[in-house]
Amino acid sequence: MSDSKVFLGCIPNHVDEATLKGECEKQGTVKEFFYMQDQVGTDRGWAFVTYEDETEAAVAVAMFNGQQLFPGSARPLHCKFNNEKLTKIEGTVFEAPTKAVTPWQEFTTPEGKPYYFNSVTKETRWEKPAELGGAAAAKPAGAGGKETDVASATLALTASANSGVGPMGANIFVFHIPINWTDDDFNAHFTPFGQIISAKIHQDPITKGSKGFGFVSYASPSAATMAIKGMNGFDTKQGKFLKVTIKKGEEQYNPDAVTAQNVQVQTGSASTAPAIVGVQPTVAMGVSSQALADAAAAGKMLKPGTAPQLALGQ
Repeated sequence: MSDSKVFLGCIPNHVDEATLKGECEKQGTVKEFFYMQDQVGTDRGWAFVTYEDETEAAVAVAMFNGQQLFPGSARPLHCKFNNEKLTKIEGTVFEAPTKAVTPWQEFTTPEGKPYYFNSVTKETRWEKPAELGGAAAAKPAGAGGKETDVASATLALTASANSGVGPMGANIFVFHIPINWTDDDFNAHFTPFGQIISAKIHQDPITKGSKGFGFVSYASPSAATMAIKGMNGFDTKQGKFLKVTIKKGEEQYNPDAVTAQNVQVQTGSASTAPAIVGVQPTVAMGVSSQALADAAAAGKMLKPGTAPQLALGQ
């Protein structure tokens, strides 16, 4: 049954409504949004989000479910279609959290030194916060100097690598994928354009069958642009032409990709019958079959009286 409404659970208490809605809008056009924020310091917040159509809802489920999208999360998000029945409570908002929820998150520099980032205050520090078992007080603002700047820059790179999502502007959606393509087939077609962080065809959560679309995250926006140029309108030889676009919400980070995806190419299912051009030839209208064929070849529409009258036998 078609369902454009999704349920999103296990949302940490420090995620406010504007932040959550902003993430939801990256996956599609949000028609309705209701968020019940956690008020007791855990991750039992939940939301209902209605998208414009089922495809956008499926995109949201694929991008949210099982992902630790928000720094400091005690466990991954749980996202499902609204009409999808629960088969277990483990990993859902109905299961009691087993870890403390804190906006502090630990990362490691390339040299192996740990540092800590607060997703709410945007503070970066070297000392372990008390919430994570440390006893040191926070450094005064600006005291970190160059070391704090390095940690902040490293944070963005580390977070991207751990989440399986590329930097902004490097993530693309692919639609009209043949049902018999595997993830290996999918990877093989998109690997030539650059380093892939992740590539996955979305599956129906119940049947485990392909939903006909997928996601590719590259290590750089330029690779995503090349993939759109090379694969948007690609003929799969199975009656379908791929549609490849930049991830919604990342257009401003990769204007070249937007230009590439707006180039007019055939996408979707190939027509199984030739398009009808012109009018049915009849003696009364004075249009011959050859005239109709010539018009079709030229992409023109014939009107009665635009072709020579058929010669009648004496």
